[in-house]
Amino acid sequence: MALSREEVAARYGAALFGYAQDNKVLDSVYDEMVELKKAVVATPQVINVLSDPILNSKDKKDFLTAIEKDFSKEVQGFLNLLLEYDRFAYLVDIIDQFVVLYDDKNKIASGTATTAVKLDDDQLKRLGDGFAKKYNLNAVRLENKVDPSILGGVILQVKDRVIDGSVKNKLKKIRAQIIDES
Repeated sequence: MALSREEVAARYGAALFGYAQDNKVLDSVYDEMVELKKAVVATPQVINVLSDPILNSKDKKDFLTAIEKDFSKEVQGFLNLLLEYDRFAYLVDIIDQFVVLYDDKNKIASGTATTAVKLDDDQLKRLGDGFAKKYNLNAVRLENKVDPSILGGVILQVKDRVIDGSVKNKLKKIRAQIIDES
């Protein structure tokens, strides 16, 4: 029975996490995997080549060797494992699962800050730090999404928690109060 994309990602992501943790290289493997994801998202042809069923395994191995030379032996071993078991098509999903496990262990959350105007990095960091402190997290990584329809303020969504401090929402509440009073 074939495994789903999610099952493959969960198994391999957990295996990499456990292996890196056991070898006490979790932080460095995390850094390498994040950089690797950025690279393969920017050039998806890498995954296409390494998961192409038509190419022979020697050509794929030579290609991978050229790519992985700057990575640690742990990441090199993992990438070779993916090649050996023909799982390179799942690389981005595996990295995402690994990052989820890493973030959970380190009490790091990711989320979105929706604002009417673009926030700079310092504003995003302060917003994330405030959320992290309030909810007992070590850090919160925020991505800024611009939506002029909220008029002002911020809608903060981190994991399953949404804090709507938008002007649009406040106006809606005021309108509801006025209608209830009449």
